[in-house]
Amino acid sequence: MKKELPDTEFKERINRVQEELKKNNFDAYLVHSNEADQANVRYLSDHWPIFETAGVIIPAEGDPILLIGPEAEPFAEDRSRIPEIRKLIEYRESAEPDYPDIPVSTFSDIFEEVSGGKEIKRLALGDYSILPMPVYDGITKALGKEKIIRAEWILSNMRIKKSENEIAMIKEAHNISELTLKYTLERMEPGMTEKEVLGIVYESMYSNGAECEGFPNYVFGGKKTRNAIARSTYDRLEKGQLIQLCIGARFGGYSSSVGRPVIFGKMHDEMRKHVEFGLEVHLKTYEWIREGVVAREVAIKYKEYFKGHGYEDVYLYGPCHGTGIIEVEKPWMETTSDYKLEENMTFMADTFFTTEDYGFRWEDGFRVTKDGCEPFSDALSEIIEL
Repeated sequence: MKKELPDTEFKERINRVQEELKKNNFDAYLVHSNEADQANVRYLSDHWPIFETAGVIIPAEGDPILLIGPEAEPFAEDRSRIPEIRKLIEYRESAEPDYPDIPVSTFSDIFEEVSGGKEIKRLALGDYSILPMPVYDGITKALGKEKIIRAEWILSNMRIKKSENEIAMIKEAHNISELTLKYTLERMEPGMTEKEVLGIVYESMYSNGAECEGFPNYVFGGKKTRNAIARSTYDRLEKGQLIQLCIGARFGGYSSSVGRPVIFGKMHDEMRKHVEFGLEVHLKTYEWIREGVVAREVAIKYKEYFKGHGYEDVYLYGPCHGTGIIEVEKPWMETTSDYKLEENMTFMADTFFTTEDYGFRWEDGFRVTKDGCEPFSDALSEIIEL
């Protein structure tokens, strides 16, 4: 198994972006990433910023440029599949050093370079929701607001359907997560803190070849499980309390997640009934997936399934969200989703159930196929009592 995508895949992505720019009369496309949400910069260049932020600008014609902060040049040169790299002060770390001895470019320089000295009349801008003000201010100072058009859709549409190489990376990420889940269940014991168990998770994950975790993995128990997400604490895990494990490795730039509720000892009757229902609807979701189905139809069936079994009050959201470079990415399957499912779209089946005293989630990735779906994991799809 190769641990990274081939250069040809990155070149093909640039070409596809340029086709969309020409089709929509854009002069260039600028996207942004940070350490937590590296998606679009990594998708186009394989660079993953640390401390600083980063951008990629793609002209309608010509070569793309990776935009980085003043400190990142050697690191970026080692990672980037885009050979042209420029440093800008707007991408510096949040402590905002002056860097008086490091020469940097300006956005005016960049726009002149990518346009070949011509005026940028229409700049397509992505990643609006995570764009820092210094970057936005630098763009508007160089161009003016009237020339900037939000265009997240260019890359979000491209990223929805995965290539054969991408699917291979996602599958391996899930394989590592499954191995980690089994290892963790064998070694976790009552009285350990949530953080101790999380240490077991990360030990196994890295030992099995993960690039890193795909998100801050969860180990937490008791009433905290009522929340859909949480961070592990120094609280000790005890017999009889429901414990939530959400384990997600990253491999080759792609994330996974395997979510399982577990308990030391036996579940009481009501808890077992709830957890069994959660697994039932989780697996039922797969039956509603296939190419050509309108996404909202799956979401409506899912919500009605909760309602039909008397669990309307514990329904939070669902049933699925997109996944790939980021563990949660577009598109979501919601009752308002009007798009059709297509082969090689990838999602997380994310089944969450909450009560006053505890909650849990079952979570696994899958890809849409012509006749149904292909789950990426099925390890321990059962009641887990330790």
